[in-house]
Amino acid sequence: MKKLYAEFGSADGNKDTVFNITPDLATAFIHAIQDVVGVEPPHKAQTFDDLTATISQTSRVIQHLEAFRELAIIAADRTSPHADRKKIATAAAMPPSRLYRVLEKHGQPTDRKKTVDRTAEN
Repeated sequence: MKKLYAEFGSADGNKDTVFNITPDLATAFIHAIQDVVGVEPPHKAQTFDDLTATISQTSRVIQHLEAFRELAIIAADRTSPHADRKKIATAAAMPPSRLYRVLEKHGQPTDRKKTVDRTAEN
């Protein structure tokens, strides 16, 4: 299976190049970025080894993007004490319950209306 590469550039001439991308993952990534409706199965990878290589590379990308999405969610929530969590959940394509689990995982208060002074409790 011939692997592909991707080049990401900016208007000022900076660019990054990534090599050894499985062709099916490259196609899936392009379709995801372009918001193409309908996910296609792998077409280039046919052998067991090629398919497992595609699965492995896809899994690493998904894990990395999931972690990145969580950090972006936390950054958006920290922009203001009045950040619109409904809009954050919609952008993240997740239900509010999952958003609140992400916020809690990263130490963000899930209920901003309840602020408890822990020193007053002692």
